[in-house]
Amino acid sequence: MNNLELCVFKNIFGIPCPGCGMTRAFIHVFQLDLKGAFYYHPLFWLVPIIFGIFLFRNKVPVFKRICQNNTVIFSLLGLFITVYVVRLITLFPTTAPMDFNTHSLGAAAIRWITTSLN
Repeated sequence: MNNLELCVFKNIFGIPCPGCGMTRAFIHVFQLDLKGAFYYHPLFWLVPIIFGIFLFRNKVPVFKRICQNNTVIFSLLGLFITVYVVRLITLFPTTAPMDFNTHSLGAAAIRWITTSLN
């Protein structure tokens, strides 16, 4: 793993956030590598759809209804959290993008605590 992490969450806590891998997924999409994109974040395709619906919610009546529907919103959140948990269980802590950031503030705190206890 390199020392530069774009994810603020991962830089602070050391563990990946639910969106970790999204940037790399879109890089693979732009390289026409859909397999790589799905590997780095399997919900990459959903982000532009959600963004488009949100962006045009005032112009398209059905998009406005979608944005106001709590069932849709909570279902999407549940989907992202479920995928996050599955990825943590199957890939954490050694496989990118779900690897542990040993250079994070959280990792430094753990090292400090463990050395203080010894």
